[in-house]
Amino acid sequence: MKILHCTLGFVILFVFSTACKKGNNKSTFQNYMRFSLNGVSVNCDNKFYASPKLTVGQDANITFYARWGDNELDFQLFTFNTDITTGQYVFGPNKAYAAEIWPQGTALLPGTHPSYLAGSTVQSASIEGSGQITISEINAEHIRGSFDFVTGVNGLTSLSMTVTNGQFDIKR
Repeated sequence: MKILHCTLGFVILFVFSTACKKGNNKSTFQNYMRFSLNGVSVNCDNKFYASPKLTVGQDANITFYARWGDNELDFQLFTFNTDITTGQYVFGPNKAYAAEIWPQGTALLPGTHPSYLAGSTVQSASIEGSGQITISEINAEHIRGSFDFVTGVNGLTSLSMTVTNGQFDIKR
């Protein structure tokens, strides 16, 4: 009987000691991207992605994107040899900072998804459109910030896109 009581006591102690542990989840990111596209509010709802932080070397090349329906918006920041940190990244000549958007087909091309580019994905003297990405927080867990841009004119549609009031927080 004494062995039964001791065994029961250990079982109860074990159950209470494992059931009362605090969670270690300190993450506060939400996985969202929202913005206005030509004045219409958009909330991305699927396929959130941000390139993981490298464990060796510099965090110098980041791609992140999100989708709404079968449309997509992605960003690419390439510093090539220095860490990407908090701050503003303005699309400009000789910078490899870019945003590219694939919205629903236009009235001219229903069902197609032409892309619209702001900035450049390579260091070039000339760029398409204009804009900026501001990173307010970046670490191994997530990347958070804001963005605004105007794309260059797409040669197929003869249209450009204006994206304003952009915000994101995406898990890496």
